[in-house]
Amino acid sequence: MTNKIDLLKNNNVDVNAALELWGDMDSYNESLKEFKDTLNSKLASLENYKNESDWSNYAILAHSIKSEAKYLGFMKDSEVFLNHELKGKEGNKDYILANFNTLKETVRNIVTLLNNYFSTEISNKKNILIADDSNIILNYLEKNMAEEYKISRASDGSDAIAILQNNDIYAILLDLNMPGLDGFEVLRYLKENNLIDKIPVVIITGDDTEETIKKVFSYPILDVLNKPFNDKSIDKILLSIKGFYENNKL
Repeated sequence: MTNKIDLLKNNNVDVNAALELWGDMDSYNESLKEFKDTLNSKLASLENYKNESDWSNYAILAHSIKSEAKYLGFMKDSEVFLNHELKGKEGNKDYILANFNTLKETVRNIVTLLNNYFSTEISNKKNILIADDSNIILNYLEKNMAEEYKISRASDGSDAIAILQNNDIYAILLDLNMPGLDGFEVLRYLKENNLIDKIPVVIITGDDTEETIKKVFSYPILDVLNKPFNDKSIDKILLSIKGFYENNKL
């Protein structure tokens, strides 16, 4: 977290002042994301107002961007938008035309900085591999985990193995019944490559027959997530994964 904050502070973002308003990092980050995601569309609207000489709406939108920038700690950048707000109110076309490229560059710099900031956030998250041939299952699991974890998705065993070979994986949620290489083939790969004891594996299945469960637990898996499952089931699994690493520290 400290390194991420330093990235903003080293680029003249007054994070401390912003936190006095937002109160906590979660609220601040949520607002930063919204600011980043809407800046380019607001820039396009500003350019349209400029081209149409609609200085009233130009000033209103420049004021809105200025306020957001200031509240989020972009004090120096907010001055650029303030100047365009004031010149828009005056209908000062010459100033706006002469300085619009500076405004565009300011927007680009903010978006680039925030993209770097949030990519750092993602890279610092532990990576969970979810392998399932159902997009519904993948989407549901990702929705419930993406806030805390980076999610790598695989639709079959071959994809799962490729991801394992090229990424540092924190945990695996593995469906058994997939096209091509199935879940058991992935389990065999993990065992043959001495990964089965190092990465916690949770099996996703709707088959709770004695034969299947016995076969699954012939491997040292962490747990089974039976279909259909819900948010509480997922929370329980995530706690088990954390427990796996806590126990291995002892």
